[in-house]
Amino acid sequence: MSWSLFRWVWRLEAPLFVGMSPAGALNRCRPYVPARALWGAVTAEIARLKSGESFPNYEGVGGEVKRSCRFTYLFPAEKRDGRFLAWLPKFEKEKGLRWCLQDCGKSWSDRDFRRRLLDSRPGTAIVPESDSALEGSLRHTECIGPWWRDSNSQGETAAPVLLLGYVFWQDSNFHRQLQDIETLFIGGDTRYGLGKIRRIDTLSSDDNVFGKPVRPDREHPEIGSDIVLGHAPEGGGDEGMQGAKELLGGWDQRSPWKGGKLAWAPGSCDTSHTDEKPVYWSIDREGYWARRDDR
Repeated sequence: MSWSLFRWVWRLEAPLFVGMSPAGALNRCRPYVPARALWGAVTAEIARLKSGESFPNYEGVGGEVKRSCRFTYLFPAEKRDGRFLAWLPKFEKEKGLRWCLQDCGKSWSDRDFRRRLLDSRPGTAIVPESDSALEGSLRHTECIGPWWRDSNSQGETAAPVLLLGYVFWQDSNFHRQLQDIETLFIGGDTRYGLGKIRRIDTLSSDDNVFGKPVRPDREHPEIGSDIVLGHAPEGGGDEGMQGAKELLGGWDQRSPWKGGKLAWAPGSCDTSHTDEKPVYWSIDREGYWARRDDR
């Protein structure tokens, strides 16, 4: 059964925190939303809408979403000249990680891009007996802010931060449920008001993901790209890769994952590809990218 595809565009209505390895007293934030975090938010929303007055069946709905849907990562985006354009990561030789505006050729270093996108929120633990700050507990938490911190090409001083990604689906019932979702709460600290995003655009797109070709008729949807736009667990066939690796961990069905997964980070590149035979990657149920062997 072939996969169908549509594009999602979301607008931040509150700061969004998706954690990564901290640096001292700073809780660092990823400048993108992983597919697993998006799956969790979608599962929670659908389960609550279907539950009525009973307790939501998060585990059952989550399994159904995994079987019927595949999500790309959500990347920061802007609207320019009537088009929604995503900022995509790419490792460049001798320059490191850079962020490139889709189809425009404009790029920023990772440091400058994070400065433009992220803000921080201070926080501290409170001593109940004295209602005062606990000594040594001051922390700062990075967040993706709802507004870009500089003007854009149209001269606006406060352009909204958007998130752009794609959804593959096979079950028409789930397609209707996904289309009905208007608001999601995603990432960490949602109980404190973080992570609210609202959908502002949905577009059917049958032939590309972030401008890359798609094979929708495979067991898992496949994307032709020399850049990994998700986490790709290391393994055979990645000798031509360059970029950064990251050790992933987490929980699944109330149990921690056994061991970690060493994976290529988003933006890592395959230097062995050719224009005649592009590299294809499949997206599995967890949102990881796996390299295909039919080069």
